[in-house]
Amino acid sequence: MKIVVLSKIKNLTFFNTKKSELILYVIIGVCAALKGPFLHRDSYAFLEMPLNRSPLYVLFLKLFTTLFGDNYIWPLICVQFLALVFAVHYLLKTIAKQFHIHPVEALVLQFILLSPSIYFNYTSGAVLSEALSYPLVLLVFALAFNAFASLNLRPLLKSVIPLYFLILTRGQFIVFIPVFIVLGIYISHQKRSATKKWLPLLVLVLLPIFTNYSERLYNKVMFGNFENNTMNYVHLITTDFYLSKASTVEIFDDPDEIKYFNIVHASLEKAGLTSQNVKNRNESAIDVFNKEFSEICNQRIHELGLIYFQEKGLNYFEQNRALNELCKGMFFKLIKFNFSERIRFFAKNLKVSYGSAKQLLLFILLMVYALIMVYKTKTAIFKFILLGAVLMLANNVLIAFIIHAIKRYTFYFDWILFATVIVVFNELSKKIRHEN
Repeated sequence: MKIVVLSKIKNLTFFNTKKSELILYVIIGVCAALKGPFLHRDSYAFLEMPLNRSPLYVLFLKLFTTLFGDNYIWPLICVQFLALVFAVHYLLKTIAKQFHIHPVEALVLQFILLSPSIYFNYTSGAVLSEALSYPLVLLVFALAFNAFASLNLRPLLKSVIPLYFLILTRGQFIVFIPVFIVLGIYISHQKRSATKKWLPLLVLVLLPIFTNYSERLYNKVMFGNFENNTMNYVHLITTDFYLSKASTVEIFDDPDEIKYFNIVHASLEKAGLTSQNVKNRNESAIDVFNKEFSEICNQRIHELGLIYFQEKGLNYFEQNRALNELCKGMFFKLIKFNFSERIRFFAKNLKVSYGSAKQLLLFILLMVYALIMVYKTKTAIFKFILLGAVLMLANNVLIAFIIHAIKRYTFYFDWILFATVIVVFNELSKKIRHEN
C-alpha cells in the first residue's frame, strides 16, 4: 500500500520538475531570512577579532564589515545561504549520480540538508562559524564519497582545498585528515596505483602543517606573534578540573602547577562546578558539565590563568602562551592519575553527542555492517553509509573527549541517517519494480 501511494506521489508533475528544487531553495531562504538574523555571544567575539579564534570566519566577517559597514548583516546572510545552496546542490548531484534517486527522494533529502537553516541554530541566518563550516562539511563529504565510490583519487585531491578552509574555520575537523588518508590508501590499493598517484596522500599528510602555519601567519599579522592559538590545552584540561578533588593537587610538584590548581579548584568548588559538588546535589554530572562548560573553562580555567600570569608581569599574548604550556604539563599528569574516570566520563559524553545510547549503538552497528559489506561487495550504498558513519564518529569522539557535546558542534551529520533510509528505500523500490 505504502509503495503504491509513494509511486503515485512520484508521478505528480510538480515533483518531476527541476523547478521544485529551486522553489524549495527559495522557500527555505525566505524562512531563514524571516527568522534571522541571529547574533549570539560568540558572534560578537568573531566581530571583535580576538586572539584564539579560528581565522577563516573572522576574516570572512571582516570582509563584509569592511565592504558594508554597519549594514553588513543581510549581505552576509545572503552569501552564507548561497554557500549552503551550492554545497547542498553539489552533494545532491553526487548522490543522484551514484544512486539515481527519484526527484521526490531528492527533494526530501534537499529539505533535510537545508533544515539547519530554519530550526535549532538557524545556521545560515546566524553570525557563527557554523554558517561556513556546515556547507564545507557537505562539500568535503561529497568529494570524498565520489572518490570512494568511483575508486578515483582525483576527487580526494580536490577535497583538500575545502578541507583546508574547513579546518581553518573550525579546528575540530582536523580529525577528517586521518580518515581521508586511510581512504586514499584504500583507493590506491584497489587501483594498484603507480607512485605518482600517491600525491593526494602526501598533500593530506602535509595538510596539518599548512593549516598550522596559516594560523601562525594570521596571528603574526593580527597580533604580532608567529604562534598557534593558545587554548588547546585549556580546553583539554577542563574535564580533568571538573572531575578533580582538592587532594588531586598532590600529583603536582611544580610550584606554578600547585598554585594554579588550587586557585582554579577553589573557584570551581565555591561555584559548585565540580563533579563531586554536582553529585552531592543529586544532579547529573554530565548534564551540568555540558550546560556550564563555558563557565568552567572560559570564566575560570582561562580567566584565572590569565590573571595568574598577569601578576607575573606578562603581556596578554604571553599570558595565553604561558597558560597553555602550564595546562599542557598538567593535563598529562591529570589524565594519568584519573584515567579510568576520564574514560567513563568520555563514554557518557559520547553518548550525549549522539543523543542517546540507542542512537550511538545504531550508528556503530551501521558502521560495522557497512564495513563488512564494503569488504564483501564494494557497492556504493555501503560506502556511503560507512563514510558518513565514520566521519560522524570521528567528529563526535573529538568533541566528547575535549569539550561539551552540545548540538552546535555535532549536528553536521544529523542528515546521514535520513539519507541512508532514502538511498536504501530507493534500492529496494528498484528491486521490487524489477521483480514485477
